[in-house]
Amino acid sequence: MVMRPPPPPPVRGIEPCSLSAWEGRVAAVLSLQGCNLACPACPTPHLVPRTADLGQIPLEGVLQTLYHRRRWLDGVVVTGGEPTIHDGLPDLVRRIRELGLRVRLHTNGTRPEVLRSLLDAGELSSVSMTVRGPLDPTYSTAAGTRVRLAAIYESVERILHDAGEHEFRVPWLPAVGEEDEIVAALRMLAGARRVVLVPSPAGAPGPRALRRTARAAGRYVESCVIAGRPGEDFGSRARGRSVAP
Repeated sequence: MVMRPPPPPPVRGIEPCSLSAWEGRVAAVLSLQGCNLACPACPTPHLVPRTADLGQIPLEGVLQTLYHRRRWLDGVVVTGGEPTIHDGLPDLVRRIRELGLRVRLHTNGTRPEVLRSLLDAGELSSVSMTVRGPLDPTYSTAAGTRVRLAAIYESVERILHDAGEHEFRVPWLPAVGEEDEIVAALRMLAGARRVVLVPSPAGAPGPRALRRTARAAGRYVESCVIAGRPGEDFGSRARGRSVAP
């Protein structure tokens, strides 16, 4: 019996050139439809539903666009939604790599088995994982649905032990997490090479709390920046000392 390959992930959007999606690189961005979380503060709520009638960009057209732009691109960022919910993700990543382009994956870390498979196969050049808090019920409140924390911890550990490039993004929504909870989440990422603290779109918490929390994180990670302020690095590497155990 011949096994049919899984269908390609539904590509809902393509940004041919971005200077911010992958720091220090020129990258195209592919946005996949569908997510397994329902975060109240989701920046892309239109990508959450998984209904089949939302339409998608034909994959061959996507790959053709990347092929014609490959000389001007350093890589491709695959984001969502949540890319790892799609069985066809590994094939999409391989086809992008066949164009000679590196791939960064944006993930929420809820499917560590998919992440582990891609990393073990050497398919990813970079992983960006969003970490929404340290413990239940805070994590599930921020995610808008029940989250299996063991999966989050497994994804964090696998990324931390990978030799490739990575970053963790930690959103700070004051209505969900207090300062000590955010610091606890950052402490969970001890040894990370890069952490981005993402403040609420509403402008809270204030700059003093953000800087104080970033300094606390800097004791545990190599680089810690606040989104929108890339020139300020509170990490231990920036201060020229080793990461605390």
